[in-house]
Amino acid sequence: MTARHGKATYALLETKQGTFKVKLEWDAGDRAYLVTVPSLPGVVTFGTSLKDAKKMAKEAIELHCECLVDEGHLVIDDTKRLVNPKGAIVKSLRPVYFA
Repeated sequence: MTARHGKATYALLETKQGTFKVKLEWDAGDRAYLVTVPSLPGVVTFGTSLKDAKKMAKEAIELHCECLVDEGHLVIDDTKRLVNPKGAIVKSLRPVYFA
């Protein structure tokens, strides 16, 4: 699903870890779509087409979630589901809260 708001495009991406909302913005100078994930600060990528940008975003989200879980953090996707990419029980939970 993709929705347009002004110059930004928002989409819900299905990943191995869950569903995340991404913000895609065209950068005329770089001739690419800049992608951010509001619920995962620090996840930033780009693509030369919307399709490429969404593919890169999916990969970035999956890697970021795997790293957070490996570090013992509890991550919730944008549909309020618990992210646990490896299916392992996390012994020491250190919640990470994203706005």
